[in-house]
Amino acid sequence: MALRQIYIFLAALLGAIPAAAAAPHDAAFVAWAKAHAAPLPACASIKAGADYRAIAASLGTARVVALGEPVHGAHEPLALRNCLFRYLVEEQGFTAIALETGLHESRRLHDYVAGGAGDVREVARSGFTWGFWRYPENIELLEWIRAYNLDPAHARKIAVYGIDVSGGDADGAWARARITLDEGLDYLARAAPASSMPPRKDIEPFLGRFSAPSYRALTGRERKKLRLSIAGILAFFDTNRAALVAASSQRDYDWARQNVVAAQQLQSLFDVSGVPDPEGRLLPGDYRADAARDAAMADNALWALDREGPRGRILLFAHNGHVMNGNSRGGIWSVYARPPSAMGAYLRRKLGRELLILGSSLSARSNGAGRPRTMDAALERVSPAQFLVDIRMATGKPAQWLSQEQSISVNYTTENLIVPQQAFDVLISFP
Repeated sequence: MALRQIYIFLAALLGAIPAAAAAPHDAAFVAWAKAHAAPLPACASIKAGADYRAIAASLGTARVVALGEPVHGAHEPLALRNCLFRYLVEEQGFTAIALETGLHESRRLHDYVAGGAGDVREVARSGFTWGFWRYPENIELLEWIRAYNLDPAHARKIAVYGIDVSGGDADGAWARARITLDEGLDYLARAAPASSMPPRKDIEPFLGRFSAPSYRALTGRERKKLRLSIAGILAFFDTNRAALVAASSQRDYDWARQNVVAAQQLQSLFDVSGVPDPEGRLLPGDYRADAARDAAMADNALWALDREGPRGRILLFAHNGHVMNGNSRGGIWSVYARPPSAMGAYLRRKLGRELLILGSSLSARSNGAGRPRTMDAALERVSPAQFLVDIRMATGKPAQWLSQEQSISVNYTTENLIVPQQAFDVLISFP
Protein backbone atom coordinates (compact mmCIF):
# COMPACT_ATOMS: atom_id res chain seq x y z
CA MET A 1 0.00 0.00 0.00
CA ALA A 2 1.04 3.69 0.09
CA LEU A 3 4.39 3.97 1.75
CA ARG A 4 3.56 5.80 4.97
CA GLN A 5 0.50 3.56 5.37
CA ILE A 6 2.76 0.53 5.67
CA TYR A 7 5.59 1.87 7.74
CA ILE A 8 4.08 4.51 10.01
CA PHE A 9 0.49 3.58 10.74
CA LEU A 10 0.89 -0.09 11.64
CA ALA A 11 1.51 0.47 15.31
CA ALA A 12 -0.43 3.70 15.65
CA LEU A 13 -3.67 2.34 14.29
CA LEU A 14 -3.70 -1.06 15.96
CA GLY A 15 -7.30 -1.69 16.79
CA ALA A 16 -8.29 1.90 16.16
CA ILE A 17 -10.62 1.30 13.20
CA PRO A 18 -14.00 -0.24 14.01
CA ALA A 19 -15.17 -3.11 11.87
CA ALA A 20 -18.08 -2.49 9.53
CA ALA A 21 -21.36 -4.04 10.54
CA ALA A 22 -22.39 -7.26 8.81
CA ALA A 23 -24.56 -6.60 5.76
CA PRO A 24 -27.81 -8.45 4.97
CA HIS A 25 -27.46 -11.85 3.28
CA ASP A 26 -24.11 -12.53 4.92
CA ALA A 27 -25.39 -16.01 5.85
CA ALA A 28 -26.58 -16.61 2.28
CA PHE A 29 -23.12 -15.83 0.94
CA VAL A 30 -21.45 -18.14 3.46
CA ALA A 31 -23.79 -21.00 2.53
CA TRP A 32 -23.20 -20.42 -1.19
CA ALA A 33 -19.44 -20.19 -0.74
CA LYS A 34 -19.37 -23.45 1.22
CA ALA A 35 -21.00 -25.18 -1.74
CA HIS A 36 -18.70 -23.59 -4.33
CA ALA A 37 -15.34 -23.27 -2.54
CA ALA A 38 -12.41 -25.17 -4.06
CA PRO A 39 -9.67 -26.36 -1.69
CA LEU A 40 -6.18 -24.98 -2.34
CA PRO A 41 -3.34 -27.26 -1.27
CA ALA A 42 -0.81 -25.70 1.05
CA CYS A 43 2.66 -25.37 -0.43
CA ALA A 44 5.57 -24.67 1.88
CA SER A 45 8.22 -24.43 -0.84
CA ILE A 46 8.33 -23.63 -4.55
CA LYS A 47 10.58 -26.65 -4.98
CA ALA A 48 7.78 -28.93 -3.82
CA GLY A 49 5.17 -27.31 -6.03
CA ALA A 50 1.42 -27.84 -5.86
CA ASP A 51 -1.52 -28.63 -8.12
CA TYR A 52 -3.54 -25.46 -8.63
CA ARG A 53 -6.06 -26.63 -11.18
CA ALA A 54 -8.69 -24.93 -9.02
CA ILE A 55 -7.19 -21.57 -10.01
CA ALA A 56 -6.59 -22.66 -13.59
CA ALA A 57 -10.32 -23.30 -13.95
CA SER A 58 -10.89 -19.56 -13.46
CA LEU A 59 -8.14 -18.35 -15.83
CA GLY A 60 -10.01 -18.22 -19.10
CA THR A 61 -8.07 -16.08 -21.58
CA ALA A 62 -6.46 -13.90 -18.91
CA ARG A 63 -3.01 -12.67 -19.88
CA VAL A 64 -2.49 -11.02 -16.49
CA VAL A 65 -3.37 -12.74 -13.23
CA ALA A 66 -3.20 -10.19 -10.41
CA LEU A 67 -2.74 -11.88 -7.03
CA GLY A 68 -3.27 -9.65 -4.02
CA GLU A 69 -1.82 -10.07 -0.55
CA PRO A 70 -3.69 -8.74 2.52
CA VAL A 71 -0.51 -7.81 4.37
CA HIS A 72 3.11 -7.46 3.31
CA GLY A 73 5.42 -10.18 4.59
CA ALA A 74 2.96 -12.87 5.71
CA HIS A 75 4.28 -16.31 4.78
CA GLU A 76 1.09 -17.87 3.42
CA PRO A 77 0.42 -15.38 0.58
CA LEU A 78 4.10 -15.36 -0.42
CA ALA A 79 4.29 -19.17 -0.41
CA LEU A 80 1.11 -19.39 -2.48
CA ARG A 81 2.50 -16.84 -4.92
CA ASN A 82 5.66 -18.88 -5.42
CA CYS A 83 3.93 -22.22 -5.87
CA LEU A 84 1.21 -20.73 -8.04
CA PHE A 85 3.80 -19.10 -10.28
CA ARG A 86 5.58 -22.40 -10.75
CA TYR A 87 2.28 -24.04 -11.68
CA LEU A 88 1.38 -21.25 -14.09
CA VAL A 89 4.78 -21.45 -15.79
CA GLU A 90 4.89 -25.24 -16.09
CA GLU A 91 1.22 -25.92 -16.81
CA GLN A 92 -0.26 -22.71 -18.25
CA GLY A 93 2.57 -21.14 -20.24
CA PHE A 94 3.10 -18.04 -18.11
CA THR A 95 6.24 -16.15 -19.03
CA ALA A 96 6.89 -13.55 -16.31
CA ILE A 97 6.16 -12.31 -12.83
CA ALA A 98 5.70 -8.62 -11.98
CA LEU A 99 6.23 -7.50 -8.40
CA GLU A 100 5.51 -4.51 -6.19
CA THR A 101 9.06 -3.21 -6.24
CA GLY A 102 10.77 -0.31 -8.01
CA LEU A 103 11.07 -0.65 -11.78
CA HIS A 104 14.61 0.68 -11.98
CA GLU A 105 15.84 -1.42 -9.06
CA SER A 106 14.25 -4.60 -10.45
CA ARG A 107 16.64 -4.67 -13.40
CA ARG A 108 19.04 -6.42 -11.04
CA LEU A 109 16.45 -9.14 -10.45
CA HIS A 110 15.66 -9.38 -14.16
CA ASP A 111 19.31 -9.84 -15.13
CA TYR A 112 20.08 -12.25 -12.30
CA VAL A 113 17.32 -14.72 -13.17
CA ALA A 114 18.44 -14.52 -16.81
CA GLY A 115 21.82 -15.91 -15.72
CA GLY A 116 23.64 -12.75 -14.69
CA ALA A 117 26.36 -12.70 -12.07
CA GLY A 118 25.90 -11.97 -8.40
CA ASP A 119 25.00 -13.41 -5.03
CA VAL A 120 21.26 -13.89 -4.76
CA ARG A 121 20.97 -12.12 -1.41
CA GLU A 122 23.00 -9.14 -2.52
CA VAL A 123 20.94 -8.98 -5.73
CA ALA A 124 17.73 -9.16 -3.72
CA ARG A 125 18.89 -6.41 -1.36
CA SER A 126 19.47 -4.00 -4.23
CA GLY A 127 16.65 -5.22 -6.48
CA PHE A 128 13.74 -5.28 -4.02
CA THR A 129 12.58 -1.96 -2.60
CA TRP A 130 10.86 -1.14 0.72
CA GLY A 131 12.70 -3.92 2.56
CA PHE A 132 11.08 -6.78 0.64
CA TRP A 133 14.51 -8.37 0.17
CA ARG A 134 14.20 -9.55 3.79
CA TYR A 135 11.52 -12.12 2.95
CA PRO A 136 13.04 -15.57 2.38
CA GLU A 137 10.22 -16.41 -0.05
CA ASN A 138 11.55 -13.72 -2.40
CA ILE A 139 15.01 -15.29 -2.34
CA GLU A 140 13.47 -18.69 -3.07
CA LEU A 141 11.52 -17.25 -6.00
CA LEU A 142 14.65 -15.79 -7.59
CA GLU A 143 16.59 -19.00 -7.18
CA TRP A 144 13.85 -21.11 -8.75
CA ILE A 145 13.42 -18.83 -11.77
CA ARG A 146 17.18 -18.69 -12.35
CA ALA A 147 17.46 -22.48 -12.21
CA TYR A 148 14.51 -22.81 -14.59
CA ASN A 149 16.09 -20.39 -17.06
CA LEU A 150 19.51 -22.06 -16.93
CA ASP A 151 17.98 -25.41 -17.86
CA PRO A 152 18.52 -25.76 -21.64
CA ALA A 153 15.33 -27.81 -21.88
CA HIS A 154 13.35 -24.59 -21.37
CA ALA A 155 13.46 -22.63 -24.61
CA ARG A 156 11.22 -19.81 -23.35
CA LYS A 157 12.89 -18.04 -20.45
CA ILE A 158 11.02 -16.48 -17.53
CA ALA A 159 11.32 -12.78 -16.69
CA VAL A 160 11.02 -10.73 -13.50
CA TYR A 161 9.82 -7.12 -13.49
CA GLY A 162 9.28 -4.49 -10.84
CA ILE A 163 6.31 -2.22 -11.49
CA ASP A 164 6.47 0.27 -8.63
CA VAL A 165 7.72 3.85 -8.72
CA SER A 166 11.52 3.98 -8.48
CA GLY A 167 13.92 5.61 -6.07
CA GLY A 168 11.69 5.81 -3.03
CA ASP A 169 12.26 5.68 0.70
CA ALA A 170 9.91 5.30 3.65
CA ASP A 171 10.12 9.03 4.45
CA GLY A 172 8.49 9.99 1.16
CA ALA A 173 11.40 12.17 0.03
CA TRP A 174 12.22 10.04 -3.05
CA ALA A 175 15.84 10.97 -2.48
CA ARG A 176 17.11 8.52 -5.12
CA ALA A 177 14.64 9.48 -7.84
CA ARG A 178 17.40 10.64 -10.18
CA ILE A 179 18.49 7.03 -10.74
CA THR A 180 15.78 6.84 -13.39
CA LEU A 181 17.26 9.76 -15.33
CA ASP A 182 20.83 8.56 -14.77
CA GLU A 183 19.95 5.19 -16.28
CA GLY A 184 18.55 6.70 -19.45
CA LEU A 185 21.36 9.22 -19.81
CA ASP A 186 24.11 6.67 -19.21
CA TYR A 187 22.58 4.44 -21.85
CA LEU A 188 22.49 7.24 -24.41
CA ALA A 189 26.07 8.21 -23.59
CA ARG A 190 27.12 4.65 -24.48
CA ALA A 191 24.86 3.99 -27.46
CA ALA A 192 24.87 7.45 -29.11
CA PRO A 193 27.49 9.62 -27.38
CA ALA A 194 27.62 12.41 -29.96
CA SER A 195 24.06 12.70 -31.27
CA SER A 196 22.48 12.43 -27.81
CA MET A 197 24.60 15.22 -26.35
CA PRO A 198 22.01 18.02 -26.77
CA PRO A 199 19.13 16.36 -24.87
CA ARG A 200 21.56 15.10 -22.22
CA LYS A 201 22.97 18.57 -21.71
CA ASP A 202 19.47 20.02 -21.59
CA ILE A 203 18.51 18.07 -18.48
CA GLU A 204 21.82 18.24 -16.61
CA PRO A 205 20.86 21.27 -14.45
CA PHE A 206 18.02 19.28 -12.92
CA LEU A 207 19.81 16.05 -12.02
CA GLY A 208 20.81 17.20 -8.57
CA ARG A 209 17.34 18.58 -7.89
CA PHE A 210 15.22 15.56 -8.77
CA SER A 211 13.72 14.61 -5.42
CA ALA A 212 10.42 15.51 -3.75
CA PRO A 213 11.82 18.29 -1.49
CA SER A 214 14.01 19.79 -4.22
CA TYR A 215 11.18 19.66 -6.75
CA ARG A 216 8.93 21.65 -4.42
CA ALA A 217 11.56 24.41 -4.50
CA LEU A 218 11.48 24.67 -8.32
CA THR A 219 9.60 27.52 -9.92
CA GLY A 220 6.74 26.85 -12.31
CA ARG A 221 8.99 27.80 -15.22
CA GLU A 222 11.67 25.35 -14.06
CA ARG A 223 9.15 22.53 -13.68
CA LYS A 224 7.93 23.12 -17.21
CA LYS A 225 11.52 23.12 -18.48
CA LEU A 226 12.21 19.83 -16.71
CA ARG A 227 9.05 18.30 -18.19
CA LEU A 228 10.08 19.37 -21.68
CA SER A 229 13.61 18.05 -21.13
CA ILE A 230 12.37 14.60 -20.15
CA ALA A 231 10.01 14.61 -23.13
CA GLY A 232 12.95 15.54 -25.35
CA ILE A 233 14.94 12.55 -24.14
CA LEU A 234 12.01 10.23 -24.85
CA ALA A 235 11.64 11.77 -28.30
CA PHE A 236 15.32 11.03 -28.96
CA PHE A 237 14.77 7.40 -27.91
CA ASP A 238 11.79 7.06 -30.24
CA THR A 239 13.28 8.86 -33.23
CA ASN A 240 16.55 6.92 -33.07
CA ARG A 241 15.18 3.57 -31.94
CA ALA A 242 16.67 1.43 -34.71
CA ALA A 243 20.16 2.92 -34.36
CA LEU A 244 20.10 2.67 -30.57
CA VAL A 245 19.02 -0.98 -30.61
CA ALA A 246 21.71 -1.77 -33.19
CA ALA A 247 24.34 -0.13 -30.97
CA SER A 248 23.20 -1.99 -27.84
CA SER A 249 20.38 -4.54 -27.55
CA GLN A 250 16.60 -4.55 -27.54
CA ARG A 251 16.57 -5.36 -23.84
CA ASP A 252 18.92 -2.53 -22.90
CA TYR A 253 16.96 -0.09 -25.05
CA ASP A 254 13.62 -1.14 -23.53
CA TRP A 255 14.82 -0.80 -19.95
CA ALA A 256 16.63 2.49 -20.51
CA ARG A 257 13.64 4.06 -22.22
CA GLN A 258 11.22 2.86 -19.52
CA ASN A 259 13.47 4.38 -16.89
CA VAL A 260 12.94 7.75 -18.55
CA VAL A 261 9.19 7.02 -18.48
CA ALA A 262 9.69 6.26 -14.78
CA ALA A 263 11.20 9.73 -14.40
CA GLN A 264 8.06 11.18 -15.98
CA GLN A 265 6.00 9.17 -13.49
CA LEU A 266 8.02 10.62 -10.64
CA GLN A 267 7.53 14.17 -11.88
CA SER A 268 3.77 13.52 -12.06
CA LEU A 269 3.96 12.24 -8.49
CA PHE A 270 5.95 15.28 -7.35
CA ASP A 271 3.48 17.62 -9.05
CA VAL A 272 0.63 16.43 -6.82
CA SER A 273 2.57 15.72 -3.61
CA GLY A 274 2.37 18.23 -0.81
CA VAL A 275 4.63 18.63 2.20
CA PRO A 276 4.31 15.46 4.30
CA ASP A 277 2.67 15.76 7.69
CA PRO A 278 5.45 15.87 10.33
CA GLU A 279 3.58 13.28 12.42
CA GLY A 280 3.27 10.91 9.47
CA ARG A 281 -0.50 11.28 9.18
CA LEU A 282 -2.30 11.13 5.87
CA LEU A 283 -3.71 14.47 4.71
CA PRO A 284 -6.87 15.11 2.65
CA GLY A 285 -4.91 15.97 -0.48
CA ASP A 286 -2.62 12.93 -0.32
CA TYR A 287 -5.06 10.97 -2.45
CA ARG A 288 -3.47 12.60 -5.50
CA ALA A 289 -0.10 11.00 -4.80
CA ASP A 290 -1.69 7.59 -4.25
CA ALA A 291 -3.55 7.91 -7.55
CA ALA A 292 -0.36 8.91 -9.38
CA ARG A 293 1.54 5.98 -7.91
CA ASP A 294 -1.10 3.40 -8.85
CA ALA A 295 -1.43 4.83 -12.36
CA ALA A 296 2.34 4.48 -12.75
CA MET A 297 2.23 0.89 -11.51
CA ALA A 298 -0.45 0.08 -14.07
CA ASP A 299 1.60 1.64 -16.88
CA ASN A 300 4.67 -0.34 -15.84
CA ALA A 301 2.68 -3.57 -15.70
CA LEU A 302 1.41 -2.95 -19.24
CA TRP A 303 4.96 -2.21 -20.37
CA ALA A 304 6.08 -5.56 -18.95
CA LEU A 305 3.21 -7.31 -20.72
CA ASP A 306 4.17 -5.61 -23.99
CA ARG A 307 7.78 -6.76 -23.59
CA GLU A 308 6.55 -10.34 -23.20
CA GLY A 309 4.93 -10.23 -26.63
CA PRO A 310 1.53 -11.44 -27.84
CA ARG A 311 1.95 -14.86 -26.21
CA GLY A 312 3.20 -13.48 -22.92
CA ARG A 313 1.27 -14.10 -19.70
CA ILE A 314 2.15 -12.49 -16.38
CA LEU A 315 1.48 -13.16 -12.71
CA LEU A 316 1.23 -9.73 -11.07
CA PHE A 317 1.74 -9.74 -7.31
CA ALA A 318 1.03 -6.74 -5.08
CA HIS A 319 -1.11 -5.73 -2.13
CA ASN A 320 -4.88 -6.22 -2.36
CA GLY A 321 -5.21 -2.44 -2.26
CA HIS A 322 -3.26 -2.15 -5.50
CA VAL A 323 -4.63 -5.08 -7.51
CA MET A 324 -8.30 -4.43 -6.71
CA ASN A 325 -10.61 -2.87 -9.28
CA GLY A 326 -11.76 -0.08 -7.01
CA ASN A 327 -10.80 2.95 -4.94
CA SER A 328 -9.03 3.29 -1.59
CA ARG A 329 -11.82 4.03 0.88
CA GLY A 330 -12.43 3.60 4.60
CA GLY A 331 -9.93 3.06 7.39
CA ILE A 332 -6.96 5.39 7.24
CA TRP A 333 -8.09 6.57 3.80
CA SER A 334 -11.27 8.14 5.22
CA VAL A 335 -9.39 11.43 5.55
CA TYR A 336 -8.92 11.70 1.78
CA ALA A 337 -10.83 14.39 -0.08
CA ARG A 338 -11.45 11.85 -2.86
CA PRO A 339 -10.87 8.07 -3.01
CA PRO A 340 -7.99 7.36 -5.42
CA SER A 341 -8.26 4.59 -8.00
CA ALA A 342 -6.15 1.48 -7.48
CA MET A 343 -3.86 -0.02 -10.12
CA GLY A 344 -6.40 -2.76 -10.79
CA ALA A 345 -8.99 -0.20 -11.90
CA TYR A 346 -6.60 1.17 -14.53
CA LEU A 347 -5.72 -2.35 -15.69
CA ARG A 348 -9.36 -3.42 -15.87
CA ARG A 349 -10.17 -0.53 -18.18
CA LYS A 350 -7.25 -1.47 -20.44
CA LEU A 351 -7.38 -5.28 -20.35
CA GLY A 352 -11.00 -6.10 -19.62
CA ARG A 353 -11.43 -9.84 -19.16
CA GLU A 354 -7.79 -10.45 -20.03
CA LEU A 355 -7.21 -9.49 -16.38
CA LEU A 356 -8.10 -11.91 -13.58
CA ILE A 357 -7.96 -10.41 -10.07
CA LEU A 358 -7.43 -12.73 -7.11
CA GLY A 359 -8.01 -11.02 -3.77
CA SER A 360 -7.00 -12.69 -0.54
CA SER A 361 -7.94 -12.67 3.12
CA LEU A 362 -6.20 -13.83 6.26
CA SER A 363 -8.25 -15.51 8.94
CA ALA A 364 -10.01 -13.04 11.23
CA ARG A 365 -8.35 -14.85 14.13
CA SER A 366 -4.95 -13.79 12.81
CA ASN A 367 -6.00 -10.13 12.64
CA GLY A 368 -3.76 -8.38 15.14
CA ALA A 369 -6.46 -5.83 15.95
CA GLY A 370 -8.84 -8.61 16.97
CA ARG A 371 -11.63 -7.09 14.86
CA PRO A 372 -12.79 -9.24 11.95
CA ARG A 373 -13.84 -7.23 8.89
CA THR A 374 -17.04 -8.34 7.19
CA MET A 375 -15.28 -9.98 4.23
CA ASP A 376 -12.65 -11.72 6.36
CA ALA A 377 -15.22 -12.91 8.91
CA ALA A 378 -17.51 -14.33 6.22
CA LEU A 379 -14.70 -16.22 4.52
CA GLU A 380 -13.52 -17.62 7.84
CA ARG A 381 -16.98 -19.12 8.37
CA VAL A 382 -16.79 -20.90 5.01
CA SER A 383 -13.90 -23.21 5.88
CA PRO A 384 -10.94 -23.39 8.27
CA ALA A 385 -8.75 -24.62 5.40
CA GLN A 386 -7.12 -22.73 2.54
CA PHE A 387 -9.57 -22.32 -0.35
CA LEU A 388 -10.73 -20.14 -3.21
CA VAL A 389 -14.16 -19.17 -4.44
CA ASP A 390 -14.95 -17.60 -7.82
CA ILE A 391 -17.37 -14.86 -6.79
CA ARG A 392 -18.25 -14.05 -10.40
CA MET A 393 -20.45 -17.15 -10.26
CA ALA A 394 -22.64 -15.93 -7.38
CA THR A 395 -26.30 -15.13 -8.01
CA GLY A 396 -29.32 -14.18 -5.91
CA LYS A 397 -28.80 -13.20 -2.28
CA PRO A 398 -25.07 -14.15 -2.25
CA ALA A 399 -24.50 -11.86 -5.24
CA GLN A 400 -26.54 -9.15 -3.54
CA TRP A 401 -24.28 -9.33 -0.49
CA LEU A 402 -21.17 -9.25 -2.71
CA SER A 403 -22.51 -6.20 -4.54
CA GLN A 404 -22.83 -4.25 -1.29
CA GLU A 405 -20.01 -2.42 0.44
CA GLN A 406 -17.95 -4.73 2.66
CA SER A 407 -14.76 -4.26 4.63
CA ILE A 408 -11.53 -6.21 4.25
CA SER A 409 -8.53 -6.09 6.58
CA VAL A 410 -5.42 -4.21 5.47
CA ASN A 411 -2.06 -4.85 7.13
CA TYR A 412 -3.82 -6.12 10.28
CA THR A 413 -4.54 -2.59 11.50
CA THR A 414 -7.01 -0.91 9.19
CA GLU A 415 -9.49 -1.69 6.43
CA ASN A 416 -10.56 -1.01 2.89
CA LEU A 417 -14.21 -0.59 2.03
CA ILE A 418 -14.87 -2.51 -1.17
CA VAL A 419 -17.64 -3.87 -3.35
CA PRO A 420 -16.31 -7.44 -3.59
CA GLN A 421 -17.80 -8.38 -6.96
CA GLN A 422 -16.32 -5.24 -8.48
CA ALA A 423 -12.97 -5.33 -6.71
CA PHE A 424 -12.11 -9.02 -7.24
CA ASP A 425 -12.97 -11.94 -9.50
CA VAL A 426 -11.84 -14.69 -7.14
CA LEU A 427 -11.28 -14.67 -3.39
CA ILE A 428 -8.66 -16.75 -1.58
CA SER A 429 -8.86 -17.39 2.16
CA PHE A 430 -5.79 -18.30 4.20
CA PRO A 431 -6.17 -20.05 7.56
